[in-house]
Amino acid sequence: MVGNRSYRVHMAKGESAASLLRELRRKHGHTLRSAASELGVAPSQLSRMERGERPVGEAATQRLSDYYHVPAEVINLATGRVPADVVAILLAHPEELANLRKKFGQ
Repeated sequence: MVGNRSYRVHMAKGESAASLLRELRRKHGHTLRSAASELGVAPSQLSRMERGERPVGEAATQRLSDYYHVPAEVINLATGRVPADVVAILLAHPEELANLRKKFGQ
């Protein structure tokens, strides 16, 4: 699946939600106008999200997730939003942060 490969590369590189959305759209072969129309947003709105000039809200996240066939968590993480359950796990086990950093090189 095109989307899975793209988001994994972006997540590994720590790139922005803007670049992730732009690459997903291009990999799926959609123009800005066609994607915006199918997503139900103005082309200017999608363009601003893809340039990082407009935040990606939660409602837009779900539509983008469905449209590009990637988990909503991927878009949320790219925007800096960490799922509440992950935060709870890390708060309960802060010692795991060092292990994760060591394992994944951060």
